Amino acid sequence: MHIREENNRLFLQHGPIDIVIEAIGKDQELAYKKVKKYFENLLLNLVKDLRLLKKEVQYNRKFKNVIAQKMQLATQEFYPEFITPMAAVAGSIADSILEVLTNGFDLQKAYVNNGGDVSFYLSKGQKMKSSIASMENTFTEIKYNHKSRGIATSGWKGRSFSFGVADSVTVLANNAAMADAAATMIANSVDIKDHYLIKKQMAKDLYDDSDLLNKMVTVEVGDLSKKDVLKAIENGHMQATKYLHKNLINSALIQLRGYFCIVQNVSSQLDIKHQSSLKEVNFG
Repeated sequence: MHIREENNRLFLQHGPIDIVIEAIGKDQELAYKKVKKYFENLLLNLVKDLRLLKKEVQYNRKFKNVIAQKMQLATQEFYPEFITPMAAVAGSIADSILEVLTNGFDLQKAYVNNGGDVSFYLSKGQKMKSSIASMENTFTEIKYNHKSRGIATSGWKGRSFSFGVADSVTVLANNAAMADAAATMIANSVDIKDHYLIKKQMAKDLYDDSDLLNKMVTVEVGDLSKKDVLKAIENGHMQATKYLHKNLINSALIQLRGYFCIVQNVSSQLDIKHQSSLKEVNFG
């Protein structure tokens, strides 16, 4: 376990968890002290539920561990589609640490970045600007009156396995746990079934302890035609639109092979700004 402070930021690392925290406000020192204490046993307590967390989600399953329960609550919203609570682990950890960081402390704003899945807090009148890591010169600005308090990115080349071929799917949602789970599900849907240029293998053959077991995950993507790329993006767009209408997400940005699309409510005040060389596509 490694814990250090540098340039007013707090860095936490333990096993697969790699977190950067920044809090702005007069209680920063006290908030960091509390987070350090909380982090000491975070992973140890979470792994106690790991066996069940790797199983396909069932509705209303209960966990005593706060992080495990957040994982459950986020992923059960996608039932009966296949998903395990592990799809929301990074976002749920970020959300839980943010709660510890901000509860009872005088802070103007704060964020917890867990490997790119970010949970953030804004006091009245504050705003936060976040870059979209997968797209150059692309960012979103979240204001206090916006609903989104979490952002997450998924794709087939990411840390976790994916069923799809998305270079990246970035989601803004009410919290990081939901953004994490939704980004995973949308990225899974950016796909073309049984395409000869998309190579897949069973997850358990690649990692024998995978929660995805015999599900086919992407291991190689060939030189897709423009038609194939747009079809895959359209499939992801349909999935993201469904989640938008169910109020599971607030915005999504899907990127594949030089093209991207944005899914969000027309009336939304939240804007994703882009000055990228990539080409935007619209599906009506």
